[in-house]
Amino acid sequence: MLLLAGILFVSGCAEDTQEETGVEEATPVEEVAVTEIEEEPSDEEEGIMPDEEPETGVNETAEEGNLTIVGAAEAAGYYTFASLVRDAGLEDTLNEGTYTVFAPTDEAFDKLPGSFDDLRDDDQVMNTVLTYHVVQGEYMASDLENGQMLTTVQTGELPVAISGVKVTIGNSTVVEPDIVASNGVIHGINEVLIPPEVERRLE
Repeated sequence: MLLLAGILFVSGCAEDTQEETGVEEATPVEEVAVTEIEEEPSDEEEGIMPDEEPETGVNETAEEGNLTIVGAAEAAGYYTFASLVRDAGLEDTLNEGTYTVFAPTDEAFDKLPGSFDDLRDDDQVMNTVLTYHVVQGEYMASDLENGQMLTTVQTGELPVAISGVKVTIGNSTVVEPDIVASNGVIHGINEVLIPPEVERRLE
């Protein structure tokens, strides 16, 4: 009996102590997931993403000077001249080195006598005629001088005459100067230049 009374006494004291202190067992605190907030880039940090390419607004295929002589002549509308150069096998030659080319307009070829058509199939004659329009080196319109003599690839000579803004090469007038190619320059002319030795065959 004494033992039971002692146990009850101790238990009562423990309950009284808990009531007096008002301390309760701590409730486990649940972990709160922390959401990482992405910071929006400021105006100063904005730029081109690594995988993005800037828009230049430039059409590279239309840039001046990105075609070789024959391609540039054709792109500028000198179709007959470009076609004859290809038919004569001169395209590769004119695409190598640096040249100044006096390219007749399509209308200029149309003005030639019918006998010229008979010479189109003669590669030697066409080679002579076409190279008579080609000068070694690059001569922009501003480089040409009155009284100047230009030696052609065909070894002929073309006299240059300048009067005000008018520039004549032989018996032709420059109607479209400075068509820039990647390996030279083209000047459009209104007459076909015929070497003396070929001119006799057209009479």
